[in-house]
Amino acid sequence: MSFLTIACSSGGATAPKTGEPENGGSSAAPGTAEAEPAREEVTVRWMRGENPAQAIMTDTPVLQEIQKRTGVAIELEPVPGSNYSDKKSALLSTNNIPDIMGVEASEVVRYANTGMFVAVSDYLDAMPNFAKIIEENPEIKKLYVDGKLYSFPITESYKIQGGKALLIRTDVLEELNLKAPTTFDELYAVLKAMKEAYPQSYPFSARGMSFMDAFSLGMGSGYGITYDDEENKYFYGQNKPEFKDVLTYLNKLYAEKILDPDFAINTKQNWDEKLSTGKSLFYYDNNSFAVNYNKALQEVDPDAKFDLIPYLKNGKGETKGWLYPKGWLVDNYVVSSKTKNPEALMRMFDWMYGPEGTLATNYGVEGETYEIADGKPAIMPSVIDKYSASGDPVRTMMSEIGLGLLALSVHVDEGPMVQGSSPDLVRWGDELAADPGAYYAPSLAPVFTEDETERLKDISSKLSILTEDVVKFIIGTKPLSDFDAWAKQLTDAGADEMEAIYNEALRRAS
Repeated sequence: MSFLTIACSSGGATAPKTGEPENGGSSAAPGTAEAEPAREEVTVRWMRGENPAQAIMTDTPVLQEIQKRTGVAIELEPVPGSNYSDKKSALLSTNNIPDIMGVEASEVVRYANTGMFVAVSDYLDAMPNFAKIIEENPEIKKLYVDGKLYSFPITESYKIQGGKALLIRTDVLEELNLKAPTTFDELYAVLKAMKEAYPQSYPFSARGMSFMDAFSLGMGSGYGITYDDEENKYFYGQNKPEFKDVLTYLNKLYAEKILDPDFAINTKQNWDEKLSTGKSLFYYDNNSFAVNYNKALQEVDPDAKFDLIPYLKNGKGETKGWLYPKGWLVDNYVVSSKTKNPEALMRMFDWMYGPEGTLATNYGVEGETYEIADGKPAIMPSVIDKYSASGDPVRTMMSEIGLGLLALSVHVDEGPMVQGSSPDLVRWGDELAADPGAYYAPSLAPVFTEDETERLKDISSKLSILTEDVVKFIIGTKPLSDFDAWAKQLTDAGADEMEAIYNEALRRAS
């Protein structure tokens, strides 16, 4: 996501369904430890990037609720996403950051030892809600630098699950009396039958090489640095024998005109056009895109539909699916070491991670913007009606109330998004989360030393040049008989050393 390019979510959730608050409840009762206001009123500057999908308002019910519940008045400073990276870099390089600022995980690690940020882990004994978040999200350990944590990562309470998944025209399957494939061999047979029935089509299309990480993982290999969740280690994919099977499979699809000949150079726009008009009938990528494809297709043919199918069994008899990471841990908030009352900000963030703060920052104010029905929060119908005439009702509502990921929530509950989302998207999310072969891709790389970082840059530059040959293998301009020699070139360029560096850094974070 990053504070420069935050987008609509996709990723994993194992938390409560459809906006159900964690710990099974609504707001904490007034007078409890969590709801008790801070003794001293504090005003702070908070800067973050603004996404064009949801404008950031500086006087919202959520900001008022934060002040009411924690005693912290926030002077919000939104910066357009297109300018945020430059402004953030300038402030970091001059040690002139506001009280709170949105940064990426790599920036937390890079600047942690400068003394610029408050070490939030020093306050964990007084932050029970945040301590619980860390316990439930062990990947946060990768953000620690020399045993300390310097930031508040964005985590999830509930997220509409997304992933790089298999979406296929199920109406065409039905028309051709084909069963949904369950293996990669069956996928080939189904796509081949589609090509025979629709010879002008290229059944499988892709937006460049974005499908390769998930596709290779599914086939039992990897693409670039890949995390093995079963072995808890990283490996480099392309120089392994299993990757030749991936190339052989895709080469066959390409040679038989099943794979779009423009797969490697498709832009998102022309890829969308092919899938929205019936020129292509299958993809292995972000499942959420199919919502728009179905809308366009059904304007012409009401029965046309992309639908999700489960992850496939590979030649090893294994199933491995690629779910987007839990939370948005790459995006963090840091607190300036120059802030006047860090204890007050620690209390505020702890409240925001707790049940009451999670409700407030994702739903607003009970009785004004949301209600509790059957133990679950929901935006009130009157509030939804107020924004129904907007071009983007849900985002407009969330902007004006100050809700969710693109506002200030640090423990995101996408329940309000569910209320305005396609039922297919919500159903697919539930199916992906329940798929026994699915795993959550890691959102964070481990912390590297300066020497490791420099070495990785050197290795990566060499490997990237050699990786250009992947497309040549697929389209046949480089014969598969050259694979072993090419794999050795990758090893000689440092692929195995890259593995070792990642795994040593992972070991330190464990």
